[in-house]
Amino acid sequence: MLNRRRFLAASVMAAVAPTLPVQAFAATPLRATPKHRKLFPKREEGGSWLFHSDGPYEPRKVIRPDIIERVFGEGAFNRLSQRDHWAMIEAGWFSGSDLHLPVPLGDPTYDVWKGYYHPVTEAHDLLRHLFAGKYSGGLRWGRHLPNGLTLTEHPCTPRYATARVHNDIDLLRCLFDVASMGPMVDVVLPAHLKPLVAEYDDPIRMEDLMWPTTRQNPPTGLTLEQKMRSAHEARKRAALASQLPTN
Repeated sequence: MLNRRRFLAASVMAAVAPTLPVQAFAATPLRATPKHRKLFPKREEGGSWLFHSDGPYEPRKVIRPDIIERVFGEGAFNRLSQRDHWAMIEAGWFSGSDLHLPVPLGDPTYDVWKGYYHPVTEAHDLLRHLFAGKYSGGLRWGRHLPNGLTLTEHPCTPRYATARVHNDIDLLRCLFDVASMGPMVDVVLPAHLKPLVAEYDDPIRMEDLMWPTTRQNPPTGLTLEQKMRSAHEARKRAALASQLPTN
């Protein structure tokens, strides 16, 4: 469908065409820019937590392959991600009959969405990419990462991959480890676990929690009595923090 915006753009190009070199007429697709993402751990039976991204649980419309190839040239469809499609649709470049809604069974665009954009598989990929440099050995062999995270590729079609931690302590460790990697990805802690975060304002408890991620030996600088006293003080601070009003 040639909407008003595209009609005006085509009219402008036609008006200035005599003054432009041939290369100026090569159409270039709009590419999606990286965005800040949020990950939501959801409780499973047995106490583990499965990560979900903030993406939609249903597929979004994409641009039809023949439209992409006609506008941007042969082979363009295979060079674009579905996020690129969504960016161009949101910008108003394509609409109506230009678009296709992926559906299950025999639809490659649905398999791509399910395998890479569904919140569960996308959470896996976001975390795998985030920690690829820090824990390259664990990622290569599919082991549990030192921060408590388990990344698993399941043998099925469409592709299915999961990221999970197996208890509350591993979830806290993973949350702090994700936060240490920069601002592009956040773990949103369930409300009932948020008071626990205040306990780790205590540097000793934080050191005890995070030492597996530093590839060092466990800290041994304090006596058991000192650690217990520090933990007791941190719990009191957490109790006070839980009573504070929230927005």
